[in-house]
Amino acid sequence: MARQRLSPDRHLEIRLTTAARRLAREGVDRESAVAELREIAQGRTDILAEACGMALGGFLAHPGIQQPRDLHAPALLFEAGADPDLATQRAEATWNFGRSAHHTTSTTGGLPNGGVWR
Repeated sequence: MARQRLSPDRHLEIRLTTAARRLAREGVDRESAVAELREIAQGRTDILAEACGMALGGFLAHPGIQQPRDLHAPALLFEAGADPDLATQRAEATWNFGRSAHHTTSTTGGLPNGGVWR
């Protein structure tokens, strides 16, 4: 059985996510990090939003197993031009998936602060 190839969009999302995490981990200055992410994204604010939202939603779904510094990567993706509405939608979907995977509950019914991240 042949392996499925990643779509170009999914490949770009992975590249952006790994680059943002590397830049955050290495402590690259914000301006340089954002410029590098913008160069990789080539104007794809939708893919920046996917990567940003997934990283943020994962953090929010499992805050006890992550470090506060892990918020730096999604912040860089956001600053690089992630569409705020798409990033919020993706973060909420990822957060809900993460919560349901671990049978946790929330009384807010959505992302903290009503899903607003701007």
